[in-house]
Amino acid sequence: MGKLIETKIDRFDGGIVNDPRDPREATARIMSNFNTISSPHKMTPYRSSESGDASGSTQTIRNFVIARFDSTPTFALYGLGVVSGTGRAQVFRKALTTGSANDLDDGDWTTTANNQSSTGATAFSLFVFYPRTGLIYGSRAGTQIWAYDPTGVAVFADSHQALTTTDIGQGIVHSKDDILYIPYFNAAGPTAAIAKNNNGSWTNAALTLPTHYMPVTICEYGNFLAIGCAHRDGLSNSRVFLWNRDSSLATIHESIDWGTGSLVILEEIDGELIGISQKGGTAAAGWFTGIPNGTAPHNDRVFFRKLIGNKAFKFLELSANHASTRNTTQIPSYRQKVDNRLYFQMMIELNGSVRDGVWSIGRSSPDAPLALIHERTSNNNTALVTSDSMRGFFMVGDYLFQSYVAGGTHATTKTDDSTTAFSHNSVYETKTFNGEKHGFDATFYKDLHEVSVMTEYMPTAGQITLAYQINQNIGTSTWTTIFTNSTDNSISHTANNVESGGTALPKDYKEIAFRILATGGAEVTGLRFVEEVKEKRYVAD
Repeated sequence: MGKLIETKIDRFDGGIVNDPRDPREATARIMSNFNTISSPHKMTPYRSSESGDASGSTQTIRNFVIARFDSTPTFALYGLGVVSGTGRAQVFRKALTTGSANDLDDGDWTTTANNQSSTGATAFSLFVFYPRTGLIYGSRAGTQIWAYDPTGVAVFADSHQALTTTDIGQGIVHSKDDILYIPYFNAAGPTAAIAKNNNGSWTNAALTLPTHYMPVTICEYGNFLAIGCAHRDGLSNSRVFLWNRDSSLATIHESIDWGTGSLVILEEIDGELIGISQKGGTAAAGWFTGIPNGTAPHNDRVFFRKLIGNKAFKFLELSANHASTRNTTQIPSYRQKVDNRLYFQMMIELNGSVRDGVWSIGRSSPDAPLALIHERTSNNNTALVTSDSMRGFFMVGDYLFQSYVAGGTHATTKTDDSTTAFSHNSVYETKTFNGEKHGFDATFYKDLHEVSVMTEYMPTAGQITLAYQINQNIGTSTWTTIFTNSTDNSISHTANNVESGGTALPKDYKEIAFRILATGGAEVTGLRFVEEVKEKRYVAD
């Protein structure tokens, strides 16, 4: 008999890694629809999704904001869509309550008076509430900033402020000066600039930038406004500018090389400036449409960088493993910071399947590394295909709204708050194991002697399905089921030979990976497996 080695996984907050043999603890190839950050030693399933807009195909709501509804003040959730059959802006509203009509737990939206644009197509990338003026702002037809009164009292202002743009990004209100800033680009100038609104007084070019860059994304960074720019040629490095918001000066405080890839998202997390860049992928990935796509010779890549001193350092890279066509990765420019985590949408082919929905970057504790998690899929177990697209999201408490196009039809889903809302799969796919942790490697043959999945007490509808991949099947969509456990109140299940409804444990393999599917609210607390490493290394296969 060979040597028995045991591997146990009982921490899950390390996030997703690109390298299937990454030695870091608590990491995995895929974590989807699990909350792995709140309790690092347990994976808790998120609730399933249901329709978040009963008229989603016609209203096409795809950007969201919280704004003041009346003078009480009462706040509400607003969604930017269109007048049915047109490109004209129409703003919809939901109450921040449950149990009544048109609120968070149903798929209906209502409207106020004066909620429609009368002319021109709206841009969905700008939808921001400015409390000092009490207005929500958007962009129309590349020539005007429109303004909407969320109380419905004032007339919808189609031509609130003249501003000629080819592309425009999401604005932010900086907490240091309470001024609204908006990034935009005008190819006719060309002009790359930051517009500002100071309590109703507009300055179209409060800051001008080099015109070979497009200002794509902005965020607060201490006293500064951090401005993320992609190079217009789509090939040169991106750049981040730090501006102290002093319009009287033509200079900026710092100019930082942000490395290869087109920068799409910039945000501050735990005092660190985090940027997400994309190389390859589709032109629909964000509001910036100047990136030439379809020319990348390799698989799409996504780069995650953080600012250290005055340099951007890469802490994670994802490489899409396309089954057929390349340039299908999507990263829309929508983002949200909640509980000091950066949430964003992404579609990418990883570990043999298309992964779509809302992802996050953040830490489980101050001393933990930054971790990438695939938080939730767009539409439960119905994965999008690479010809589909994602169109915005928003988190309101425990409710997540996600908009996307599937098969040419726009839809919006939201979190289902029913007590049985755990019908979708929560997925955990491990890294590749070859015995290296125990002093062996992929030149040794192995037999799987036993494997266990530990859980919290299994709920009535709970179910755990464990599967494996070996050798050449690792990283594909081919999985072999070992067991399915749905025993009420059980806290573990072990396979050590042949399971009813399953299969014999694999023998004579060199590398192995596991997948856990949880449904019905089953919470995973650990995975343990024992392998026998053969007494001698096989010289020839």
